Amino acid sequence: MVILNSVGKMSVQKQVEKENIEPTRKVFRIEVPESKHGMWYNKNGVFQKTINILCPDGIAKDFPMPLNLELHRKDGLIWSSGGNSIEQMNHWFTSSDAKALMNKGFRLFEFEVSLFQELENETLFCRDGLISQKEIPLEVIWDL
Repeated sequence: MVILNSVGKMSVQKQVEKENIEPTRKVFRIEVPESKHGMWYNKNGVFQKTINILCPDGIAKDFPMPLNLELHRKDGLIWSSGGNSIEQMNHWFTSSDAKALMNKGFRLFEFEVSLFQELENETLFCRDGLISQKEIPLEVIWDL
């Protein structure tokens, strides 16, 4: 139950309570930190597949990553793609993939988010729901 104050705004206490009950999710993503570009889409959700050039021998280059406007633009927001675990990232990308990506400026991040969509093979997340992010050194996951 949300209680509004006399001017129709949620009280700070009620806002904090509301925020504390929203579910959060950890999502793992490899991207260029400065631009936020991924390997299939840039930070604005524009398709520019580079995975096949960056990782020509990798498993991930063959993933179908079509733009689905109902999912990738849900609620008028831009949703980015990620994995739901380190193990999934390790499965999707080989050590040689990770090395090639690192040499091109890509880094692995763990995001904690409140806006996410769980799909069969990926988790979409919106940066508007970003709670925290931290870089995970690629050497921790792959033998580089």
